[in-house]
Amino acid sequence: MFLIALWLFFFSSDDFVRNDISNKINNLHSKASFMGKIARPSFNNDKISDFQLMLRMYDLFDDNQLLPIHKIKIYRYEDQTEIGKGYVYYNGTRPILRSSIAVSPLEAIGSQGQKNKWYAWDVIGTLFTYYRRLTDTRVVTDPIVTRRSKFRPQHHVIKSGENTYDIRVLAPIKVDRKTIALVEVWEDYNLKNAYFSRNSLRVQFLIGISIITLVFGLALAFSIAFPLRRLSKRLNRKLTPADLADQMANMSVAKLASRKDEIGLLHNNLVKLTKQIIRLFKDKEQFSADVSHELKNPIASIIAHVENNLDAENSNKKSALLKIKNQALRMNKLVSDISEAAIVDHEIVAKKREKFDISIMTDDIVSHYTDELKNSKIIIDVVLQKNINFNGLPDRIAQVLINLIENAISFSQPRGTISISLNKRWRKPLILVVEDSGLGVRDDMKELIFDRFFSSRSGNSIVKNSSGLGLFMCREIVEAHGGKIHVETSHLGGAKFIVSL
Repeated sequence: MFLIALWLFFFSSDDFVRNDISNKINNLHSKASFMGKIARPSFNNDKISDFQLMLRMYDLFDDNQLLPIHKIKIYRYEDQTEIGKGYVYYNGTRPILRSSIAVSPLEAIGSQGQKNKWYAWDVIGTLFTYYRRLTDTRVVTDPIVTRRSKFRPQHHVIKSGENTYDIRVLAPIKVDRKTIALVEVWEDYNLKNAYFSRNSLRVQFLIGISIITLVFGLALAFSIAFPLRRLSKRLNRKLTPADLADQMANMSVAKLASRKDEIGLLHNNLVKLTKQIIRLFKDKEQFSADVSHELKNPIASIIAHVENNLDAENSNKKSALLKIKNQALRMNKLVSDISEAAIVDHEIVAKKREKFDISIMTDDIVSHYTDELKNSKIIIDVVLQKNINFNGLPDRIAQVLINLIENAISFSQPRGTISISLNKRWRKPLILVVEDSGLGVRDDMKELIFDRFFSSRSGNSIVKNSSGLGLFMCREIVEAHGGKIHVETSHLGGAKFIVSL
C-alpha cells in the first residue's frame, strides 16, 4: 500500500509539463507582441502594396541573430478567412536560404531513457502511457477561433500527434484601432522528450526506493509476518470444536520452537499455555470424578440405612428418617448432575465431533416421550424436517433436547400441550424449538434461568431433587457447538425455547 501511495503521489503531484507549457505560452505571447510592435510602422503606410510589405517583413525579421524565430507567420487579416489562409507577408517556416543545410541523425524519442540498457523492461515507457492520458486532460484546450484574435491575442494547446502538442499564439497588429494583420507564433512540444528528460532520474530514484522497500518488506515478512501467519494458521486449523484437546497438544511449530527472538518466545509461551489448559481440563475431570466417588458412597449408605429403619412402628422416627432420605436423594442427584456437568465440559473440549442425522435423533427422542405420555393429558405436536445433517456430539445434542422436553413436561402438568419443531434453511442456522402451555418465564428471569443451580419452580411444576443444572448444561452444550439458545413467550401461553445451531 505504501508503494502504491508513493507512485500515485508521484503521478498526481508532477505538474512540470503543465508549468512548462504555461511558460512557453507566455513566451510566445511576448514574442508575438514584440514582432507586432516592430511590424506596425510598416503597416501605417497604406500606399505600398502587399508585395512591398512582404519584402519589408523579410528585411525586418530575416536576421537570425536579431530575432531567432523560425516558426512565425504574418498575414493579412480578413474576417471571413480562417487562420493561415490569408495573404502571407512573412513565413518563418520557409526562410530564404542563407547557409548550407547540415544534416544530423535524430535521436529516437525518449533516447535519454533508451540509451541505458537497464530500461530493457521499459518501466518509464509503461508509466508514460498513463502519464500522457493524465496530461492530456490537464493541458489540452480548444482550438483558436480566428475572429476572436481581431480583438485580443488568442492561444491554444492541441494535440498534433500521439506524443506532441501544438502550442500556438495569434496576436493582432492594429493601426488606428483597426486590425490590419495577424502575427502567428507557434511551437511543437514533444511530451515524451520532456517526460523522459524530466523523469528519468526521478523514476530511477523511485524504483530504487521501491526495491529497497520491497527488500526490507520481504525480510520482515520472512522473519516476522510469515512465521506469525504459520502460527495463526496452525491455531485456526487446530483449534476447532472437534477433538480440541489433541489439537491443542499438537499446536507446536518445530521451526518456531528453536528461534531465540520474540517470535520464538511467543510460540513457546503459547505452547506452555495450551499445555496448562489441557492439564487443567484433565485435573478438573479427575477432581469431579474423585468428589463424586467419595460423596456417592456415604450418601448411598445413608439412604440404605434410612430405608431399613423406615419399617419401624414409631411414626415420629419414620417421619424424620423420610426427611433424611429425601435430602440424601436430593444430594445424590446434585452430585450426579455436578459429575455429569464435569463430563459434559470434558467432552465438549476433548471428544471428537461426528456427522449425524439430527432429524432421526429428534424423531426417536420425541417418539419415546410420546409413548410415555399416551395415557396422560399432555399432547405433543411435532413438525420435523427430514434429512438434516449436523456435525457435533450426538449424545450431548440429545441431552439438550431431552432436558428441554422434560422441562416442558414438568411445566405442563397435569394437562397441556407441547410443540416441537426442527427445520433448516439453505445457508441458515438449524432451528430447534420446544414450547409448552405452562406458566412461562417472566421477563426478568429469561437470562437467570440459564445460570448454574437456578430454579424458579412452584406448584405443579416442582420436580423432586431438581439441581437447577439442566438449562445451564443446555446453554454450555449449545454454545460449545457455536450456537445460541434463548427463551421467548409461546403462543401456547408458556415458554418457547429456541436453539439455533
